[in-house]
Order: sequence, then C-alpha cells, then structure tokens
Amino acid sequence: MKQLLKSIFSILLLVNVITGCKKTDPPTDPTATSGGFSYKVDGGAAITIDSANAVLYTNVATKVRTIDVYAFKSGKQVLEFHFLPKTGDQIVGNAQGASAFLTFMESPTAAFDAEMGSFNLSVCDTIGKKIVGTFGFVGKLYPYTTNAKHTITEGKISVTKFLK
Repeated sequence: MKQLLKSIFSILLLVNVITGCKKTDPPTDPTATSGGFSYKVDGGAAITIDSANAVLYTNVATKVRTIDVYAFKSGKQVLEFHFLPKTGDQIVGNAQGASAFLTFMESPTAAFDAEMGSFNLSVCDTIGKKIVGTFGFVGKLYPYTTNAKHTITEGKISVTKFLK
C-alpha cells in the first residue's frame, strides 16, 4: 500500500512539473495595437509590429509571476518574450523563469532563442496594462544543433493589451 501511494504521488508530481513548465501556444487574439513596438534583424531595416498582447500569470511549477508577450507582423508571430513583471534591467538568456527568455520567430518552424542580450523595462504596469522598454539580443536557432544565429537590435517594446 505504501509503495502504491509513493507511485501515485510520483506520477502526480511528474504531471505537475510537466504542465507547469510546458510552453503554451500564443494567444489567438493578435488585434491589439502595438504602439511603437519595433526591432531590427541583422542590421536591416526597422520592423514595426502590427499587434502585440501580453498574458500575466503565475507559473504553476515555480509559483513565480511571469508575463508572456506575443508580437505579430502581417498576422504571423515574430517575437515571443517571457519575463518578470518588474521595471529595470533583466538578465537575458534561454532559461525560462531564471531570465528574460526572448525569442525571434523567423518562421513557424525557426525560432531563435536569446543566448545573451539586454532587456530593460521603463514601465511595467500590470494594473494599468502597459509595458514599455528596450531590448536587443543574439538568438540561436532552436534546438541549438547548428550555429545559425540572428542579431536583434534597436528593439523597443510597447504593449497595452493584456489578455488575462
């Protein structure tokens, strides 16, 4: 009986960890205006986001408040950010929950996760629903089996639409 209870507890713990760390699909409502959300890829022309939205939640596994931002251009997701809801500089890396996890989506199957960079929020108002800041990073193609990279520069984040 004791072994059965241990097995059940282990299974429940495993399910909680898996669901708590699972990367979620982006929200399907990309209708919010971006209000000055832009960036450059590899020194090219500035790209202005058509729409962006944010989701504020508490991570089930870590119990840490987090914001996910999804940015769209021509109806396609181009950026995905996960970060702490606070102003100031945040460490940039590809460890969700431990740093600002920034991703450039070249296509639906080519995601470039930040290895290093900068992320600074001058405004992070979760009640007034406004995020403003700057970013830049070097992203490596996931699953990190090649050396393919993109450099994202002159990034400006501005979001006024929160879905939750």
